[in-house]
Amino acid sequence: METEKKGKKVWKILGVTALCYILISIVAGVCSVLRVNMQGDEGAKVSGFVVLEVVLMPVLFLIAGYVVSAKLKLGKIKFYKLFLGAVLFSGALLALWYVAMTGYVLCNLPAAEGSYALDLFLRKITVVIDYEVKYLKETNGYKYGLLPAIHFVFRVVYWLFYLWGNRMYCTKQKELERAQKKAKR
Repeated sequence: METEKKGKKVWKILGVTALCYILISIVAGVCSVLRVNMQGDEGAKVSGFVVLEVVLMPVLFLIAGYVVSAKLKLGKIKFYKLFLGAVLFSGALLALWYVAMTGYVLCNLPAAEGSYALDLFLRKITVVIDYEVKYLKETNGYKYGLLPAIHFVFRVVYWLFYLWGNRMYCTKQKELERAQKKAKR
């Protein structure tokens, strides 16, 4: 009976977290459309909006961690559990990169939009391969190695922001409990 309740709670936490991830993905999709419309014919360049996205995505994960913790009255999430989950989730999306690019693009919007400024910077680096000068974006190493690795790292970091949101909620709850205990005395 006890394990059944615990299992239901875990699924509830995962469901609400997945819903938050979907909402963050929708915001990232809207940001992507806005960025493309704002840049117009200028093409890909680092603008103030791109820099805003670098800050916005982790903040959304931080807020999601706080809101989920408050809504479900969660205690401290263990670091190793969240980190392991983040690595497994990012690994699954990394595998999706090589299997089904369309699915990957839909599932990876927060990391892609949040890392877009870094992506633009790296694309313009020139490299010499077999006596030919190319942009880094034109190499297979960038397309199939570096860019997916960047997205992987950003996803893991975003989930750490989610954990930070949980920790902020737990700290606030402890302070409220202390204040209530002092008020009773």
